[in-house]
This record gives sequence, structure tokens and C-alpha cells, in this order.
Amino acid sequence: MSAERSNRLNVSLWRAFLLQMTLISASVVAGVFLAEFAIRELLIESALTREADYFWSRRNIDSATPAPNTNTLIGYVFKQDSAEIPGEFAGLSMGIHDIQTPAGEAVVQVSESGSERLYLVFDANNVKELATYFGVAPLALMLIALYSSAWVAYLIARRAVSPVIRLARTVRDVDLDAPGAADLLGRQLNGSNSEIEVLGHALQNLLTRVHSMVERERLFTREASHELRSPLTVIRMASDNLLRRHALEPAAQTSIERIQRAARDMEELTEILLLLARENEGALGTEQVSVDLVIEQEINACRLLYADKPLELELARANHLVVEAAPRVLSIVLGNLLRNACSYTDHGRVAVSVAGTSIVIEDEGIGIEKAQLEQVFQAYATRQHARGHGIGLSLVKRITDRFDWQISIESELSRGTRVTLTIPAAEVIALDERLPEPRLRA
Repeated sequence: MSAERSNRLNVSLWRAFLLQMTLISASVVAGVFLAEFAIRELLIESALTREADYFWSRRNIDSATPAPNTNTLIGYVFKQDSAEIPGEFAGLSMGIHDIQTPAGEAVVQVSESGSERLYLVFDANNVKELATYFGVAPLALMLIALYSSAWVAYLIARRAVSPVIRLARTVRDVDLDAPGAADLLGRQLNGSNSEIEVLGHALQNLLTRVHSMVERERLFTREASHELRSPLTVIRMASDNLLRRHALEPAAQTSIERIQRAARDMEELTEILLLLARENEGALGTEQVSVDLVIEQEINACRLLYADKPLELELARANHLVVEAAPRVLSIVLGNLLRNACSYTDHGRVAVSVAGTSIVIEDEGIGIEKAQLEQVFQAYATRQHARGHGIGLSLVKRITDRFDWQISIESELSRGTRVTLTIPAAEVIALDERLPEPRLRA
């Protein structure tokens, strides 16, 4: 995990702070424009209109009433068609206008009464000053207050979540497979606040329990597998000796063959348990394995095992397939899938095809009901008319999941079953290219 990912909580807080600052700044800018608009529309234009109304009311009483003349407001009275009207006022209609005068920007309010027209000129530069005094200054003070409060809130939030970040880093850096990992985690958490310390100790206790259970499982698997090997070897050797006797009755010979198959299945189950236990311990070696040759070997084994059945075993290849794997694991998975297909096919064809990174095994057997198909990979799922060969699809699924292989199954009752095993990391080699030297089980 990269440093950026490990600090994603802190980064999220920083992004939230920046977003808050951006929103505040946008609000301030919008506030300045709104303040300027309010000053112009609500104050200046309203004031000019009232000033014009006042002037005309006084003018109607006393025709000698002079136009307004102050520091910010100057009035001009002309006859409507007078040639004395300045050029900057030419063409202005009744109402408010923005114009450019020699003195700068100005706001002009044009009104008339009778044959006279009044031009009230307000210095627009004062608008910006008013906007600064009544808009920008208060908003700037508010901005400083908001920025300060947001920064303090960010520091408080960062301080509050820093123990969580430290806990995440501690859990990330602790080697969970190393002896005493739980104790190391506990020592790293000393001095944390109460909530984080409670969470850390809960993780420590959970890690201790999981480690203990995994160790017990490994020990049991290892010892049980070794203990089972000896009696299974005796059973297989004794059944081989019995089969060499030519005087056996057919019923007795069938029973001994069943004993042999059961012993072989048990040996295979024992071996896969040992392999999985070694894989958990990191001791399961891998090498370049030719999938084609493993399939050929398993097909030959099925021809001998099911010689009494009218089966056609076929292999079709669009390419060669080589995978980095434990050879025995690949043999066990493919062997069980093939024996499953042969076991549930009383007569007909069992076809294996290799294309791309996928191996497809199809049979013309009894098939699987749709209701059972959804549970076929589940542990303890019982298939109708189960014939008891192999280690079971649930264990095959566990093996494929362990090595990131993909397995899927399609079936139709009384029509057959199709199993697809995909090995994404496998190397596809053209049929005319040379394969690496394979290492298959003895």
C-alpha cells in the first residue's frame, strides 16, 4: 500500500478543508457583486429618482429653482431640443444610464417635465467606494473569521482522527504471520486515547485467536494426513494382492475394486490436505507445468480406471497451455473433474478441449438438476445419485479459489455437464511451438 493510500483519511480531511475554503471564497466574491448591485439598484437609482422628483416638485413651485450641485451629484437642465446639451448626454432616453465622462464613469438619470429635461449625474467611482465600505470590508472580516474557524476545525478533526491513522499504519506494518505479531501490535498502541486503545486491543485479541486457530488447523491437517497414510497404504497393498488371485468370484472382485478406489480417493484427499497445509506455510513449490501433458496423463488414468465402461475420451487443443503452479495440485483438480465426468457418464463421450487459457470438460452423463447446480460447489451439498468418487467439487472449488483460478459449471439433466476451468495467469503457446520441459507426478 502506498503512502498516499495509507493517508487517505488525512487527505480526505485536507480536501474537505480546501472545498470549504473554496465555497467560502465563492460566497465572498458573490457577496461583493451582490453588494455592489444592491448599492447601485437599491440606493443610487432610488436616490436619483427621488432627487429628480423633488427637483421637479420644487421647479413647479419656483421656476428659478437651481439643479442639484453637490460633491457627488450634479444636475443639468436643458430644453428638450436645446443645442447646448453635451455630447455625452445626446441620445439618452428616460431612465438610468451608465456613461463615460471626462471625469470618469458616471450614472445618469434622465427625466423631463414639460419642455425641460433634467440630467442628474452621479459619480460612479463612489459606487465602488460604497461597495468597499458596505460590502467588501464586512465580508472580508467575515471571511477571515470563517477561514480561521475552518482552520481550527481542521486541526481539531485531524487531531481527533490521527490515532485512527496511526492504528491503520500500525496494523498495516505489523507482519501478521510473524511470531508475536499480536504482542507487537499491543505495544505499538500504548498511549493511545481510550477509544482507539479499546479498538486496538480488540484487534489484538482477534489476531491472537485467529493465529491460534490457524495453527491448530495446520497442526491437525499435518498430523492427520501423516497418520492416515500408513493404514491407507496397507489397504491399497492388501487389495492389490487380493486382485492378483485368479480364483476370486466376480462379486468379491467388484468389492475389492471398490475398496481400491476408496483407498485411492482417500490417499488423494490426504495428499491435497497436506498440499494445502504446506501452501499455508509458504512451503508449496511451483514450477512451469504443461497443462496438455497433465490432461493426457489423467485421461490415460481414466481409461484404465473406467475400462469397463463404453466411454470415448477425447482431447482437442487449439493451443498449448503452460502454467506456473504446483504440479500435483493441477493434477488433482483436473483428475477429479475428469473422473467426475467419467463416473457420471454410463456411456458416450467425455471431451476435453484447451483453448486460450481455459480447459473445458464436457460429458454426456446424467447431468445435474438446476436446483442442485446452484449448490454444487457448496460444502456438504449432496448430488442426486451421487457415486462417491473424487474429493468433491467443494474442495476443488477451494483449491481453485486459493490459486486464483476460475471454475464454472453448466449442466442439463439427462443431457450432460460442462465444466470450464480458466487459469488467467497461464501462458498460451501456439501448437507449432516447443513446450518447456514438463515435470509431472510419478
